[in-house]
Amino acid sequence: MRPSVVAIVPSAGSGKRLGLKTRKPFVLLKGKPLITYALQTLNNSPFIDAIVIASEKSCVDRMSRIVRRFGFDKVVDVVAGGATRLESVANCLQKIDGFFDVVLIHDGARPFLEEAIIKRSISLAERFGSCVVAVQESDTVKYTAGGDFIQKTLDRKHIYRAQTPQVFRRELLIEAYRKRGVKNFTDDSSLVESLGKKVKILEGSYKNIKITTKEDLKLAEVLL
Repeated sequence: MRPSVVAIVPSAGSGKRLGLKTRKPFVLLKGKPLITYALQTLNNSPFIDAIVIASEKSCVDRMSRIVRRFGFDKVVDVVAGGATRLESVANCLQKIDGFFDVVLIHDGARPFLEEAIIKRSISLAERFGSCVVAVQESDTVKYTAGGDFIQKTLDRKHIYRAQTPQVFRRELLIEAYRKRGVKNFTDDSSLVESLGKKVKILEGSYKNIKITTKEDLKLAEVLL
């Protein structure tokens, strides 16, 4: 029997680097709000049982209207996000019922989520406790130690760029958030790593871009 899975979709970013007045989740991509692409894939997936969205506090009602408009019936709650990504995810975790075995976290600004990735990442998280989708670095990577000169060149064969989904057994993720302290972690995997836990990597897709700049938005329009 497959695990019961809830998806958390952080979407509380303002999108300042897009240079637009519209909040990022509501920026139109081929005539549809950006957030709807990730939500549609999650809502259609037979491996996802429920969805919780973290939206900017002032946009919760607007997000809820989009959920109703597009018929995302697996969305069980739209909660106010926090000042950081981790705070937004933490707010969502407070709304999650203990019934769920696995938590899948996917950025609302990544519109090219694939069903095969959902299925495989959940399977690996169930087996290993956690799984992060990532792509191997294709450029040569230089390390500067914070200065203006290269200290050394890193072996790119061992460098991966983390994406989402990031998927975890619910108990493990809740423990990681409970013990996170004040350190500024940049993703959920980092929190779990801080517990001394190993995180399984699943090779992802270079198409699975996060929309951050106008150039990203233009690229997404081409990829659709």
